Amino acid sequence: MKANALWPLTQRRRKIELETEVSECGTFHMISVRGRLTIDTTPELLAEFRRVMRDDQDIKVDLQQVEYLDSSGISVLIQGLKLAQDHSVGYTLLDPSPKVQAVIELSQLHDFFQIETSAGDLCAGDPPPAG
Repeated sequence: MKANALWPLTQRRRKIELETEVSECGTFHMISVRGRLTIDTTPELLAEFRRVMRDDQDIKVDLQQVEYLDSSGISVLIQGLKLAQDHSVGYTLLDPSPKVQAVIELSQLHDFFQIETSAGDLCAGDPPPAG
């Protein structure tokens, strides 16, 4: 068996993508992030931070569906915090996935960020049923 027979000559690269969804939730904006926060995708999240900062409302960044975070991802979360401080608005990381939480802790940033866990959908469109 040839040595290179185990390795394909071309490698398929996983499609790197990030999805963000912004919801207005009364007194704050919820930015839900899904996918991978890497050097290729962080500019999209930074643009969302800048866009929602114009409203001078608190920001909650839902990281529950982030499957991967590298140093660029940490950097953009720090940039979001700095923007929030510049605009005097609150900034909270919400429900970080286990992988994101591990990177935050390894980076010793768990005391730097305000991190919360939710008890469900904080930004539900319909009011709860009466009764």
